[in-house]
Order: sequence, then structure tokens, then C-alpha cells
Amino acid sequence: MATCKAATSPRQWRNPMSGIGRVARDPLFVFLLAGVALFGSYQVVQHFEKPPVIFTAEIEQAQVADLETLTGRKATAQDRARLKAEYLAEELLFREAIDRNMHLTDGETRKRLVDKVRYLIAGAPPEPNEEQLVDHYSNHLNLYRAEPRTSFTQIFRQQKPADADVLLAQLNAGETIGSEDFWLGRDFPRYGDSMVRGIFGQPFVDTLKTAPEGRWIGPIASPRGWHFVKKSESIASAMIPFPAIRDQVRQDYMIAHSNAAIQHALAGLKEKLDVEE
Repeated sequence: MATCKAATSPRQWRNPMSGIGRVARDPLFVFLLAGVALFGSYQVVQHFEKPPVIFTAEIEQAQVADLETLTGRKATAQDRARLKAEYLAEELLFREAIDRNMHLTDGETRKRLVDKVRYLIAGAPPEPNEEQLVDHYSNHLNLYRAEPRTSFTQIFRQQKPADADVLLAQLNAGETIGSEDFWLGRDFPRYGDSMVRGIFGQPFVDTLKTAPEGRWIGPIASPRGWHFVKKSESIASAMIPFPAIRDQVRQDYMIAHSNAAIQHALAGLKEKLDVEE
């Protein structure tokens, strides 16, 4: 009896790369791959934008040298550990301040940074010689004029008197009237306009300018109350001699020198940064 041998078909061979190819063409896979790439790029950028906090050997050496100079002794292991901890804490807090944009939003921080950069740009101005000082004085005479000054006497009342006209007539007749205590007293000899303005206000200064000498006027209102006033002397604005104001001229010269260096640097910074005016 003949036996039938079952026919067997050969096993089909599959290319393992074909499955990978199908996965690679899957839109979801492409999306995930792009996300991984973006995340990796972000990490690289963050690494460069925010370098790690490292306590280097150079930093330690500088801090130890400062400590030993200040204390006059060798730094111990405890000193070194403390210096490292303090440095890392300060650096972390500084970077947190930057992350919080304190250099942009905190007025005091901004001012200190601006002042520091001003000094780094301008440096210490050179000491001027006498000729440079005289030239600066001559070229800025408007800055070195003494302001007008006035001498006057005042009688103070916190409230405006109901009989102000009667009291004024009594004063101009040479009589004495009652007054209240004023914290600077009654007499103001040769007070500059700015000093009078600071005490009594600008309207008081304006009235005092046009007041006749030797007669009482008022009462004049001020932020502090009411004042009967008698002007005794007016001194016009005049030039201050150079020898009397040399120190101020020297300071102004050095400030002007620093400002010129800063203005020159600002022109370059405007090109470097995007400035909208």
C-alpha cells in the first residue's frame, strides 16, 4: 500500500528590517522622534545658558588666600568647608535672583548694577590740572553763580488771624503783636531762594521777591501756617570766584569726564542691542 507523503511548503523568510521600516514610517513614531530631538536640543541649550555651579580649585585658592590674609592664620579643614558652603549658597541665591528677574524689576538691584557698569566703563577719571579746572569753570559759568538771597523777619501764626489787617497795621506802626513759636525762629539772614523755598514753598518766595523793603506784609500762607513778613535786604545773583569754589569745579570736571566716556560707550551698546526710540 503506497503511503502518501504530506506535502510541506517551505517556511517563508521575513526580513527583520521591514518591520523597523514600517515603524519608522508610522506618523506617531516620527512625532515621538521629533519630540526627543527637541528635548535633547533644549537640554543642550539650557546647559550652555545655565552652566553648572562649580566650586573650582581656583575659587577655593582665592577664598583661602583672602581668609588667611584677613585672619593671619592658616585655613583649617573646617574653614575650607565653610568657605565652600558659603560660596555655593551665594551662587545659588544669585542665580535664583537672576531667574526671578530681580535685575530687571528690583530698583535697588538695577541701580547697583548700573553704577557698577558705569564705573567699569568710565574707570577712575584722571586728576585734572589747574588749567583744565579753570577752563571748565570758564566754560560753565552758569553753574557757578550764587543764587539770589534775602534777609527777612517773620511772625508766625498757625491759623490765619481774623483781624489780619489790624495786626498788619500795628506792625507797620512799630507795635508788637503776639506770635507763635516757629521751629527756625523769627530772623532769616541772607537765605538763598532754594532754602526759603524748602521751608516756606515757592509762592512764599515769589511774594518775598516783590515785597518792599522795611515794611511788613502779609499774612503770607505757607505749608506750615501764616506769616507776617518784613524784608530787610535783597542780594542779587552773582558769580562765585573760582578760588572759593575750586573743589566743586574739580568734582564737576571729573563727573563730566566720566559721563563723556559713558556716552561714547552707549553709542556702541545701541548698535549691539535692539533699541527702539
